Amino acid sequence: MSRLTTLAAAAAVTATSFATTVFAQTTLNLANEYQDTTFAAVADKFFIEKVEELTSDSVKINYFPGGSLGFKSADHFDATGDGAIEIADTFIGRLAGIDPVFSLPSMPFLATDKGKALALEAVLRPEYDRAFGAANQIYLFSTPWPPSGIWTKEPLTSPEDLQGLKIRVADVPSMQTFKSAGANPLEISWGDVVPQLSAGAIDAVVSSAEGGTNIKLGDFLPYYTTVDYVIPANVVHMNKDAFDALSADEQAAVLQAASETSTFIWAKLEERLSNTYNDLAELKVNVNREVDPALMDALAKASAGALDEWKAKMGDKGQVILDAFAAATN
Repeated sequence: MSRLTTLAAAAAVTATSFATTVFAQTTLNLANEYQDTTFAAVADKFFIEKVEELTSDSVKINYFPGGSLGFKSADHFDATGDGAIEIADTFIGRLAGIDPVFSLPSMPFLATDKGKALALEAVLRPEYDRAFGAANQIYLFSTPWPPSGIWTKEPLTSPEDLQGLKIRVADVPSMQTFKSAGANPLEISWGDVVPQLSAGAIDAVVSSAEGGTNIKLGDFLPYYTTVDYVIPANVVHMNKDAFDALSADEQAAVLQAASETSTFIWAKLEERLSNTYNDLAELKVNVNREVDPALMDALAKASAGALDEWKAKMGDKGQVILDAFAAATN
């Protein structure tokens, strides 16, 4: 090989190495059990775009909604801690068996409006950091669901209509509440709701109006009662090894994107709820927004046991959290 050829080859190798360094890109996967049309998906997409923008595309995030990676919310905690997925968007109620602190955002009649739900998230943030940190993960942000309601085959007009009702619930507090109210609740993952309805295993569903429109619950359950007793939440969490593998600038970008996503998605909550009611009207779902006070009173009384059980599991720390929440909302 001539000296000129050797120099040209060396230059080519150097140029290729430089290009590889300049355009090196980290690719991460983000999993979500819920559909691509949900409010959670809006947050996920905003977060992904922000990360890519703030890192000048040095970090790329592939999105897998609808459980397309094969994981349900109940699987996300272990899968993320083990590194099977780098980032997960998880319904927080499905994590209650891992740490009771994850049950509190789903507690009926505790945080019934956006202001209270945001205050609760702020109070719980150190607890989320602790629980995720102990499992090789970091907590990034939360996404609210519009308030929960009840989808039924027939109008829900009184406490008596709850008796024996085979109703899908998403978490332990709702399970305890509806059982105490006389219903027959079943804790079922979101991805299994339609199959269970089709099989006749359930005849009612606790879900936001938003959630129901995304899987066309009105085709099975044409009545929606706006009990609005809780604003549930999803949490977005990341494998710590994947986070640590990023450069300092990329880590800062991910955290900034998480903060901006939280601000963005919570500000959109009322608008999303309004649009959802319009969607229900178009889908010919019968919406009851003037709920029988006796029904609401029965649910409120039935929920008291769930909070008492949560406090017993949390010990002294539980009352400290509740006191901090009360101080933040008074």
